[in-house]
Amino acid sequence: MNVGLKLVTCFRYEVQKHFVRNTCKIAVEVEASLVAKLENEELKPRHHPGIVKSSRIELPSNLRYALEGVIGDHPVKTILKDCKELDQYINARHPPIEQLELNRKMKSYIEEVDRRMPPEQLSLLGEEEGAQWRRKREKLIKRLIAQRTYAWKPIEYGSYESLVYAIGRGAKEYGVLTNILNELHARDGSFQPRSYFDFGSGVGTGMWAASNLWKDSIFEYYNVDSSRSMNDLSELILRKGNQNQQMVLRNVYYRQFLPAIETMYDLVILSYTLFELPTSLSRKDVLLNLWKKCSGYLVIVEEGTRRGSELVNEAREFILSLQSENLKGEVFAPCSHNLTCPRLFNNVEHTPCNFEVGYAPLRLGDVNDERHTTRYSYIVLKKGEISDPTRKWPRLVRPTLSRSKHIICRMCTTEAKLQEVIFTKSKHGSHAYRCAKASDWGDRLPIILGDQIPTIRKTFRRKEKGNENEK
Repeated sequence: MNVGLKLVTCFRYEVQKHFVRNTCKIAVEVEASLVAKLENEELKPRHHPGIVKSSRIELPSNLRYALEGVIGDHPVKTILKDCKELDQYINARHPPIEQLELNRKMKSYIEEVDRRMPPEQLSLLGEEEGAQWRRKREKLIKRLIAQRTYAWKPIEYGSYESLVYAIGRGAKEYGVLTNILNELHARDGSFQPRSYFDFGSGVGTGMWAASNLWKDSIFEYYNVDSSRSMNDLSELILRKGNQNQQMVLRNVYYRQFLPAIETMYDLVILSYTLFELPTSLSRKDVLLNLWKKCSGYLVIVEEGTRRGSELVNEAREFILSLQSENLKGEVFAPCSHNLTCPRLFNNVEHTPCNFEVGYAPLRLGDVNDERHTTRYSYIVLKKGEISDPTRKWPRLVRPTLSRSKHIICRMCTTEAKLQEVIFTKSKHGSHAYRCAKASDWGDRLPIILGDQIPTIRKTFRRKEKGNENEK
């Protein structure tokens, strides 16, 4: 046998003969108010109050029929193709580049091009050759800018584009906003909004979701969208696709610009709109305006991409940084804290803080799927202080991993830490284990995280075949 191979074989044998296994777990305690209910079987673990994610959200039949009705004579195949292209374009969007960043990039591009023709070499060229290089240099710089800089532009929604948006994204956005508002409704039962304000309202998906929960209490819906076609289509949908029918909601108003009046609204929505604002300053101006108009909750939603998550976090940090006493607020969801987001603070991982929800698409043409999923990033901010005692519950920020006799949960804690906990019945008890098993990405666990359980260090010695035979 080769000497090197022999040494490796002997080393492996020694490692296998004596090996060490380290195990580490975090102590947890199930919320005291739930323990008795779980023990008396008044509450099943799969129905614990931290579960907020819906398996599938479907448009109400009246909205579904209205959306199908507004298609009119447009060919369904063409609309579905355009829906797919629009959705892909929106999902891949970047925010517009800031002027300071553009200047920095321009400087680096100029330096890169100038390295091809250093100044000392340029001075040796004749007048005609020098002028020719300068023209070429300008073209090279423009080409680098076009190739390496995202060419942002606002999306113009005419009547056809608004229709494509409604058919392609109506069910998806309704599913996202319904999932978010359902949690708000479940956790704060005393919240009965009397007024609703939506900036960038589009075809009214936020209004649809809010009216399902608080139709009896909301007396005014105020929608602002810069596209008149979007507003007209939103109103037509509320009339079930027929201009001559009465709207299904009362006191619905449409505007193309933010009103200057200082009217306050209980529920304010800003969904899928931040990417349409041209600068960071304009985003902050809109956020400040909306926050001043908010007397209850402000809901901000964007695509669940890294860039969408960054825009939501930018909005979160801006509002939490406001020092005026009447503008102070706290994060209601998804965070259990007001600290810096640990997901976006990690510049190495580049993983967005996002969540997933299932929804039923419109059944048009060849679309027969019963369930689609979409990812989104969001924040719900409450004006003033939050009194919800369950706010400290950690939220699952990635799918639960179910393994043999243990459950792996990745969660964001009240200390703004990303914590992985491996739940087992022996270490955490059956209540914590079964609650963890029933929970998934986006849910909260009704537990209090404790200290790290001391590491158990076990050394095992493998039995040798020769010794076994002797016995």
